[in-house]
Amino acid sequence: MGKKKNADRWASIENGEAKSAAASQYKAPSNEPKFVHPAKLAKPRKLFDGEEVQRVLVHGALNGKGNKRKLEEAPAKKNKRVKSSETHRSSYIVEDPDDEEVTIVANGSETTFKKVVVEEEEVVDFNGLESDEEVVDEEIDDEDELEIDEDDFRINPEDIAEYIDDEEEVDDEEEVEDEEEEVEDEGEDEEEDEQEVEDEESDVSEMDAESDDEGFIAGKDREAIVIGKDKSMVYPAKHVDFDAFPFTDHDSVVTASRAFGFLISPCDVQTFFDNFYQSNVLVVHRKQPAYFGNLFSTPRLSELLENNHLEYGTNINIAQYKNGARTTLNGKGRAYPQIVKQHLNSLCSVQLVNPQTFDDRIWYLCEVLQELFGCFVGANTYLTPAGSSGFAPHWDEIDAFLLQVEGRKYWRVWAPESPEDELPLESSDNFTEEDMKGREPVFEGWIEQGDLIYIPRGYIHQARTDVKTHSLHVTVSTGRKWSFANLMDQVIPEAIGALTENRLKLRKGLPIGLFDMGGVIDLDYSQEDHFVDQFKMVVDRHMSMLRNLVADQLLDSSVDSLAKEFMKQALPPRLTDAEKKHSVIGSSVSLLANNLVDFNAKTRVRLIRKHTQRLLMESEDSAFLVHRMNNSRLFEGREEQIVDYPISGIDVFRALSNAYPEWRTLEDVFSARETRKCSRKDMLDGIQRLFQIGVLLVRN
Repeated sequence: MGKKKNADRWASIENGEAKSAAASQYKAPSNEPKFVHPAKLAKPRKLFDGEEVQRVLVHGALNGKGNKRKLEEAPAKKNKRVKSSETHRSSYIVEDPDDEEVTIVANGSETTFKKVVVEEEEVVDFNGLESDEEVVDEEIDDEDELEIDEDDFRINPEDIAEYIDDEEEVDDEEEVEDEEEEVEDEGEDEEEDEQEVEDEESDVSEMDAESDDEGFIAGKDREAIVIGKDKSMVYPAKHVDFDAFPFTDHDSVVTASRAFGFLISPCDVQTFFDNFYQSNVLVVHRKQPAYFGNLFSTPRLSELLENNHLEYGTNINIAQYKNGARTTLNGKGRAYPQIVKQHLNSLCSVQLVNPQTFDDRIWYLCEVLQELFGCFVGANTYLTPAGSSGFAPHWDEIDAFLLQVEGRKYWRVWAPESPEDELPLESSDNFTEEDMKGREPVFEGWIEQGDLIYIPRGYIHQARTDVKTHSLHVTVSTGRKWSFANLMDQVIPEAIGALTENRLKLRKGLPIGLFDMGGVIDLDYSQEDHFVDQFKMVVDRHMSMLRNLVADQLLDSSVDSLAKEFMKQALPPRLTDAEKKHSVIGSSVSLLANNLVDFNAKTRVRLIRKHTQRLLMESEDSAFLVHRMNNSRLFEGREEQIVDYPISGIDVFRALSNAYPEWRTLEDVFSARETRKCSRKDMLDGIQRLFQIGVLLVRN
């Protein structure tokens, strides 16, 4: 059986196999029934970061006993499977796509099953996997046909038998339920049926709430993963030059993947998001002090202090942790280099709060990563003299990637002790040494120059320097106010307003005598018998209507709202000279020359980034563009950039967005399927508007 290429949208773009990013991600809908192989449910997915380094794949998950995941090294060969040299006595699947049967080989014996054909909307739950997250909306065509490899997927026939038995039990239960339903009283009114559904929904909600505690690993049992101790680890010999836009690709999403892969290497991007993101500490030892190249340095910090008006409290913090207490020693006004030097000599730590505002290299790195995380990415730098510590134990409300660029630092990191402490939305106060007594850290050790440590949101951490050398590290942060809770804070009030406007019953007054129906204190409420029918059931119905409204009508618009907020907060793109030359910004422009930007049939155009702009609808006949081209490098330092956009140009924007990152001639754009009903004048107006606000690249 011939091998098929792995359907990896990231690799297909980087290898040039896809005509465009849109083409690599889009599949036409099909009404044909499809076969979903059980092994498909367990198939891992990789995001290649473009760095020619070894990958460390982390398999499995931490269990309640605190066992560490096993680490395996895999060569960085794209679209190749990793073969194991070991011989396993296990089960595997043999399948011919043209055959109607699947053969299970278990320790030498064979068992044959007929293939299961799954309808388009069905979800198969095989062997306890969450298939609704991994299979729904996926399609397997001839080009992307699943390949089965003995060393990659091993499934026990007993699991299949158990799965079939479970299905039979479900069928039997359904038959019994059908018989019981036929015997039920047919005189139940519509309101009682609705109440039964609501009760079931309430039960599901309670089960979902309780499931937060399931599988939670507390404190020291959630061990950090440390990789890179093996001296055989190989890293790129060439030092990264951040002045040369080292990760830039014509597709901004690929650029982001490469940059992030560089930060966490040798762990690959998909492994990180599957096993570490917001769940576990990752430590990478590289034994390569110059790994982060010219990203940042102590002389660079001195240069920024000399050449910029950096103020205490706003840009610079002076902190000291001594005798179990943290002290802030900020002055007033501008922070001058000689005064900062005195603080360092007094064993104080110096924090630069927003280096991306003043340093182009950190700006580039943070801006690039925004395309991957979809939210604001910022940074801090911390210069700490030898033999000192600047901060007390605390947790942050962001996910932190700590890049050690000079010296070394000794870190202690503690995992959350309860589900309530997991992923907090606000930073903590400072903890004392007494607070941390009896708590065992999940990681304790040195982070050397060139190393990285990832600390998820909510993990308590503290560090100190070596008595012989200083430390300088850059913290890249992401995920601030970027949670489902923040989404619901925004969506629910909008939904209540929309529902109130259209639902008369929601505008009715509360029942008379409500205070005599119930309360927290257990009293003899005179009208308690009316509490359920006049209050609780009514509120439950309103909540059900609210839930349906959000799910059916507001989720799409909520994504647009989040994108609008992102465009307001995000860093502007750092453009290369070529991008400036072909944009409205220009490069070495001669103002008196007559070489104007011309728009004709042969003019080639493309959007400058995938996520630099967002087209939003204000009403059925009004649209506007929100973008981050002219944002300040200071967080929310400038008003959001909103520009009216002609309704007649929406199809042009759609054509350009779908074509990204490919260049298209205006002739191609005007003849695209999205713009067939538009006039050339309307289309040209839309093109020129995009160019004028800076989000379009143009080549004559």
